[in-house]
Amino acid sequence: MSSFDAAGVQVSIDDETLREVVSDPSALSAWCQEHPLDPRTVSYLRMLDRLDEAAIAGRRALTDQGLSPVMRAVRRTRYAHVLQWQGAFLAAEEQLDLAAEETGLEDPTSPSSLSALAAVFQHRATCRFEHALAEHRDGLPEAAGRRWEAAIEDAQRALIMRERLGVADEGVLDSSRQTLARLERRDLTS
Repeated sequence: MSSFDAAGVQVSIDDETLREVVSDPSALSAWCQEHPLDPRTVSYLRMLDRLDEAAIAGRRALTDQGLSPVMRAVRRTRYAHVLQWQGAFLAAEEQLDLAAEETGLEDPTSPSSLSALAAVFQHRATCRFEHALAEHRDGLPEAAGRRWEAAIEDAQRALIMRERLGVADEGVLDSSRQTLARLERRDLTS
């Protein structure tokens, strides 16, 4: 199980669902209340399952003027993750596709662009993972299988990019490894 720090609060990633689990929800909620315009608030509200608020904050964060393409991609990825948790998988994947394009608009060979693209791929992998689970529950095994394969491809891309780039910290690499390990189990019963 990988973990990281979010606004001074420990967050771990559940091995089965690949969703964040917050150790102190009230502390994270207080941080969000104190920093309503911070772009990270989108992710933190999502982790607290305050999805409507997170969606509003995510859309608002995308309207900021003067964002570089990479920063816009980062914010779009956060917003897409909210859509994923709301079950709007196609809309989330569309936003992630746009984010992938945006990462190459500045300097597609810069470490920041490649790092952002790796993050987009990992988030798209988890989105496709949850979408495949939903399709499986809905009795669409062929569609679920195709979506699962696409999720594995994205997770592999994210991990390879992060390993080769050499700038990702160990926690980020652990998260990529965890995502790929979960997908490679090919268990659609979560």
